[in-house]
Amino acid sequence: MILTNAPGQGLLFFSFLYRHDVFEKDLFLKRTQDFFGKLITFSPSHNPLVNYYAKEMGDASLLDRYFFLTTTTFPREFLLTTKLLALDWEREWSHNQARQVNVDIGFLSLENFILATTKNYSHRVFLGQNIFADLTYQAVDGRFQSLPWTYPDYIDQEKIDFFNWSRSFLLMQSKS
Repeated sequence: MILTNAPGQGLLFFSFLYRHDVFEKDLFLKRTQDFFGKLITFSPSHNPLVNYYAKEMGDASLLDRYFFLTTTTFPREFLLTTKLLALDWEREWSHNQARQVNVDIGFLSLENFILATTKNYSHRVFLGQNIFADLTYQAVDGRFQSLPWTYPDYIDQEKIDFFNWSRSFLLMQSKS
């Protein structure tokens, strides 16, 4: 029998892009807290793909985005189950089979940040149940760096700074 070391736990990440004329941020905050506990919130000022989502969700000026990050750690296996839960939430909040809310799910560890997606691509790893892991950032010299395939939503410096701060938060937790 070969024994392996279990990988370290990390923080779960949630991004809610939604119609602010239909929903309020507090709905998403409460729902996520009910499942995962206390959260850190962040509102990015730049959302480069808002026009892309407006095709499905309506007027781009009505779309807001919030990031939530858990304050407690979870096993890496939670990435898959949390993405499946988020897909259920998207269906629940849809109208006439069109999403009114887009929920991105990610997992932040000390070595990388991974988003979960239903879209396969050459650099993505299959997790099961039609969900793939997308390596979005890797830690180099203690800081996250984007990769050639990082989604345009996640390559601006404001977001990278947030994820680097989040990595520092996780590092402090792992030392206590």
